[in-house]
This record gives sequence, C-alpha cells and structure tokens, in this order.
Amino acid sequence: MPDETNKRDLSERLELIESMIAEGRRSTTRWAWTIVLWGVAFYVAIAWSSGWFGGPIWGQHIMAWPVTMIGTWLLSWGLATRMAKSAKAPMTTMKRAILSIWTAMGITMFALLLPLGLSGRADQQVCVAVVVALLGMANAASGILLKWKAQIACAVVWWLAGVGSLFGTVTESTAAFLVAIFFCQIVFGIYAMMCESRARRQGAANA
Repeated sequence: MPDETNKRDLSERLELIESMIAEGRRSTTRWAWTIVLWGVAFYVAIAWSSGWFGGPIWGQHIMAWPVTMIGTWLLSWGLATRMAKSAKAPMTTMKRAILSIWTAMGITMFALLLPLGLSGRADQQVCVAVVVALLGMANAASGILLKWKAQIACAVVWWLAGVGSLFGTVTESTAAFLVAIFFCQIVFGIYAMMCESRARRQGAANA
C-alpha cells in the first residue's frame, strides 16, 4: 500500500509539473507580440544610431538606443498592463519565474549599456556581444524552464552572434546582430504567436 501511494504521489507531482510547464509556455506565446515589438525596436535603434534616418531631428545618434529602448519599454508596459487587466489571469509560480528572468535581463542591460553608451567608452562589437549574450542567457533560461527547444535554439543563435561579433569586423558584427534579431525576435515571435492562435482555436473547438 505505501508503495502504491508513493507512486500515485509521484505521478501527481509529475502531472503538476507538466501542467505548470504547459501553462508557462501558453503564457509565453500569449505575450509573443512583445518579442516581435522588441525585434522591430532593435532594428529602429540600429538604423537611427547608424544615421540611416538622417536629418537634424535624428542628429544625436548617441541617444538612439536609450530613447528607443525606454520608449519601447513604456509602450510594452502600457499594452501589457491593459492586457493583464482585461485577462484577469492569476500570477502563477511559472509566470513569475519567467517574468523574473526577463525583468532581470532587462534591468541588467539598461544598467550596463546606458552608462556605457553615455560615457563614450562603448565599442560597437563589444556592446553587440554583451547584448546578444544577455538575450541568449534569458532565452536559454526560459527555454530550459519551459522545455521549449525552439527558444533554446534562439539562445544558441544569440550566442553564435556574440562570438561572430567579437571575432569579425564591425560590418560582420552588425550583420550577425541583424540576422540574430530576424530569427530570434521576428521569426520566433511570429512562430509563438501562431502557436498561441492554434491553441485558441483548439480550445474553442473543444469547448
């Protein structure tokens, strides 16, 4: 009898863990639009800092990244707050864990890169390597937590972009960053949005 009880308890715990992982992945796909949004923001910041926009309004290229990142954060926060209020979904342990990972990554990025940029000591290739390393770390932690191979693959792409940035030229560093953004933010974000849409359709069909 004790053995059967232990097996049943173990089975229930495993089912609970799997349900938490599934809920965490659903939560991630529900917010996949933020992944695409930040990918677009990266492109805007790169274009601005490179002088692609031109004109007197865009003359202070050193402010490109701080202004773009802070503006995107405020936009994301505003839209996310409205979505959270309308959904009224409880904050589960898995959601809190994922949110903690990305919040810590965002704070670290701001705390390191903003002073680095304003001090004038920033080296483009090193900055790119730092950014992609942080993004790789956050994606890896989230992907491992959710057992999501696609997100772990994104982490590998980010890390490879960092290696390429340090060993390549400035042009190759920019190219590696642009490619990584496309696959890890735009493509993965759209893929996650498609997963969320498919889950909604299946839920409606089963209801």
